[in-house]
Amino acid sequence: MIQQVKELVLKDIRLNWRERYALYSMLLYVLSTSYVAYLSFEGVISNNSWIALFWIIVLFAAMNASLQSFKRELNQQALFFYTLANPRAIILSKTIYNSGLLILLSLLSYGIYSVFLGNPITAHLSFVLCIILGSSAIASTLTLVAAIASKTNNSSGLMAVLSMPLLFPLLLNLIKTSKLCLNNDIAFVAVNQLVFLALLNIVSALLSYLLFPYLWRD
Repeated sequence: MIQQVKELVLKDIRLNWRERYALYSMLLYVLSTSYVAYLSFEGVISNNSWIALFWIIVLFAAMNASLQSFKRELNQQALFFYTLANPRAIILSKTIYNSGLLILLSLLSYGIYSVFLGNPITAHLSFVLCIILGSSAIASTLTLVAAIASKTNNSSGLMAVLSMPLLFPLLLNLIKTSKLCLNNDIAFVAVNQLVFLALLNIVSALLSYLLFPYLWRD
């Protein structure tokens, strides 16, 4: 199954590289929202607002990216994949690819956002770890939700309805962890929050691994 996961991840990378407009559109979204925030706040923004706005930008970038996860695996192509690959390999490959893509987008967003609105973070290493673990947790959750929503005619609407209640507690935890990174003297306190994010990634991956085969059969 490891070989299947590897091949499926490479397949997604190749297909999305051919359709680079989707990646460019997400980068344009990050750039435009950061610039609008800069114009709205005139370059002066409180630390709490800086953190909250950053994670909101990441959240909606993640939803746009995850919505495309199962766009190709519909109808006849879904049946074709059903005969070739293990469903657990499919969901793991989607989770790995979406996590990697969102981590890349989040780090780029952090750089672009900091250029326009400054950077109040002092514990940079802890915050980067928070971005990596938080982005991965968001991507894992949204990948499973996208799999469920893909079985309906209104996948984007259902995905928004299902994902928001699941992501609100995670988003609040990410904001809390980010606030701890504002003070370098107490950065070690963020360790507990980072461990929680790591465990949340494991739980999300396990749920997808266990539940997706039943969804795939339908």
